[in-house]
Amino acid sequence: MDLHTLHIEHAVLLGLLTVLTVINCRLHEGVRGMYWFPVYNLCAFVGAVLIALRGYIPDFVSIVFGMMLFHVAYLCLYRCLVDFFDGGSIRWPMRIQIVGVCVSFAASLRYGVLHPETHKRLIVYSLVFTLQLVFSAELTFRKAKAHLRVPGILMGIVLAALALNNFIRAVDTGITGAPANYLNGGAMLQWVLLSTSVLQGGIAVAFVWMTAAVLHEDMRRLASTDSLTGLLNRRAIETAAQTETALSLANGVPLAAILVDIDRFKIINDTFGHRFGDLALTQVALCLQENIRTIDLVGRVGGDEFAIVLRNTEWESAMTIAERLRASLASLLVDDGEFQTGIRASVGLARLDASIRDWDELVLRCDRALYSVKESGGNLVATC
Repeated sequence: MDLHTLHIEHAVLLGLLTVLTVINCRLHEGVRGMYWFPVYNLCAFVGAVLIALRGYIPDFVSIVFGMMLFHVAYLCLYRCLVDFFDGGSIRWPMRIQIVGVCVSFAASLRYGVLHPETHKRLIVYSLVFTLQLVFSAELTFRKAKAHLRVPGILMGIVLAALALNNFIRAVDTGITGAPANYLNGGAMLQWVLLSTSVLQGGIAVAFVWMTAAVLHEDMRRLASTDSLTGLLNRRAIETAAQTETALSLANGVPLAAILVDIDRFKIINDTFGHRFGDLALTQVALCLQENIRTIDLVGRVGGDEFAIVLRNTEWESAMTIAERLRASLASLLVDDGEFQTGIRASVGLARLDASIRDWDELVLRCDRALYSVKESGGNLVATC
């Protein structure tokens, strides 16, 4: 199969991938960097079309604009990955790539139009493509963690393979040269183009997988998170607490539980309105998060009730944490600019011992302690 036919097939493949990525973009609206990926595919598609039309359109358009569009495509791909992974500053990597693209543009003019020399032009193109793809691969390997680890590693491998592909073309062209008419290239250039088509398809597949992984993680988070406070919801905290209780019982690890109930919350709602009540709940949730350790779990289990699981915590430390939580809430002032009020909370604390079989029994003890605080007026810590 000749090189011209392969370029036509490459352009058709990129056209289909562009349609796929546009559909994927519509299905996953809101994902960071999503809109840069169809732009990447569109630039690569138009560039492939211009190169495939060489001989039918002016060489200046085919050589210069065709290859430049591929450089722009890889710049868009890098920007897409930066936004997708929330990669932070992109100044120096992007600047280096832009300098490389400018060098490639100058080579296109000199060795593609003014003084045609195919092998020099190919070497410059290939090395700049290699540079761009190395930056994208490095970013992906560095940032692909947690739920994005597997699809991210796949994306990194494909990008690294594509970079290697372009480097091999540069080295081979430097050693063996290239024909005056690029479309008359031999087996090596044909192999490079064919593998490039496959790998660019791999980029699209990996990105679709990455966006699906983001969607799955968002759904999992929504299913386990309280929409108002951002804490674990009742189902999630109870499931996690059951697991922690079972592990502690099996391994003899100390564990304690706390229930926190806001005093007079119904009066706050009735006096200042439900919007103010929601603000109070979010500030209470933030206060709880700030006053527990990273190993502990906290969730909202009712309208104004919160549960905390203190992992690997001796009884004295648990009592200290419970009192710190109560005191922090007592110093909290909720202010929406129109109304303000202080917060008081009742705190029930219980620890896991040999007489308790599961989380339900442990939280029942917390409930008893909490009830005794409510009976005595609130704003205290009680144990059971």
